[in-house]
Amino acid sequence: MADERPKNKCARETCGCPAAEGSKYCSEACEDAAKNIHFEISCSCHHPDCG
Repeated sequence: MADERPKNKCARETCGCPAAEGSKYCSEACEDAAKNIHFEISCSCHHPDCG
């Protein structure tokens, strides 16, 4: 089965947004959250299409 996630997906595990140009993350919120090691159930980047 092929991986259907976009190649430029945000590096935060729980985020489904595309990464910002020149970054591994879609937003500063995801970059900051990725630095904190804790269990996450969902993303809090506040982009409308993220789920």
